[in-house]
Amino acid sequence: MTIEISREPAGTLGDVWSRIAKRVVGRERELKLLLAAVAAGRDLMLEGPPGTSKSTLLRAITAEWGIPLVFVEGNADLTPTRLVGHHNPARVLAEDYNASNFVEGPLLEAMRTGGFLYIEEFNRAPDDTLNTLLTAMAERVITVPRVGSVQALPTFRVVASMNPYDNVGTTRLSTSVHDRMCRLVTTYQDAEAEREIV
Repeated sequence: MTIEISREPAGTLGDVWSRIAKRVVGRERELKLLLAAVAAGRDLMLEGPPGTSKSTLLRAITAEWGIPLVFVEGNADLTPTRLVGHHNPARVLAEDYNASNFVEGPLLEAMRTGGFLYIEEFNRAPDDTLNTLLTAMAERVITVPRVGSVQALPTFRVVASMNPYDNVGTTRLSTSVHDRMCRLVTTYQDAEAEREIV
């Protein structure tokens, strides 16, 4: 199977897996599943405690394919406006609303550049913020008032992570969000792999 996600020819998924596996200790199974899901056009939910290589794997994949990795911290302050973007208030007063005074948020940045939008601690973000992602994940397009529609490049993916063992300040994810994402559970590696990392 030849992958089409890369901006430059990268060979088969097996070739990509081999190149990344040389730079990442262990995680062969997780890497295979991540590559398969991304190549199939799926968005991802990475579930596991801190220190289980979630960010490392994503950095390795995006570096291999030469696409951006846009980080967002999921918390109560991550409003839909912070995720999508906003009009510059000073320029609005001087020029009125128009597309040129719109400041893009990380979601639009990832869509326009074809990057991975990586939302850490996904289940700490407010429900209305998570609902903002539904159209972007399902249709790969989002419409911003007074700006227009933004169509995502084919390499755009939403990748979320959450710590299943920490329930303080978290929300329960809706079925509509869960249904749009592939779930991959990661755990700590064995002692031999941990020694190799150190």
